[in-house]
Amino acid sequence: MHGKAVHAVAGKRERYTPVKKSVLVRHPSTLSIAKALQGLGLEELYIADLDAICQIGHNHDLIGQIVAETGMTVMVDAGFRFADEVSEYVDEGVEKIVLATETLESFEEIPKVINDYKAQVMASIDIKSGQVIAESDSMQVPLAELIRKFEDKGASEIIILSLDRVGTERGPDLESLKLALQCKSMPILVGGGVRDIEDVHLLCAQGAAGILVSTALHKGIITKNDIGRLSEMEKSSKR
Repeated sequence: MHGKAVHAVAGKRERYTPVKKSVLVRHPSTLSIAKALQGLGLEELYIADLDAICQIGHNHDLIGQIVAETGMTVMVDAGFRFADEVSEYVDEGVEKIVLATETLESFEEIPKVINDYKAQVMASIDIKSGQVIAESDSMQVPLAELIRKFEDKGASEIIILSLDRVGTERGPDLESLKLALQCKSMPILVGGGVRDIEDVHLLCAQGAAGILVSTALHKGIITKNDIGRLSEMEKSSKR
């Protein structure tokens, strides 16, 4: 937001403030944080362009700098409503476009992004207090139908993002993950409320393919050693 990495809490964007303290970096800047996360051994980076989501600007130049200087696979949610809004992010090297129920106008935009911009599409099912957040009527359908439609239109991964848990350390939304896993055949990622490495292990055991984590990393609760052990476990499971 406004070119700075902010601490997101419970989806209350008007209250977000810049990250001031982090065990990852001495002087938190968006680029330095991205490089520090890469230094932990992470290969993918989730970025919410909050200025774009709130329709007050954008940060695609800064996101392009992060892509260029880290080489990480970057996924971006910028409040995309229509496919043509992704072009500047794709031009900056963003590989994964996040299309979210909160803002997406229609499922028909998904194949347009894939075919016209040659980008992977990740669906984000945004949840608050157990209910899907959506502006468009087409997104206001049961979770199982949302997942089926995203999959049918070509989304390759789904994020279950519990906005009211983001940055709160309340624990992850296991119930929404359970419901999503009952009606999917593609990878499910989970975001919001992760407290520690035990939550990560629990989510993986439940069937999550990936977990979005920020606060626990900035506080040093989840460490580089924890991430290294996770990587080793993943490699072992594939042997």
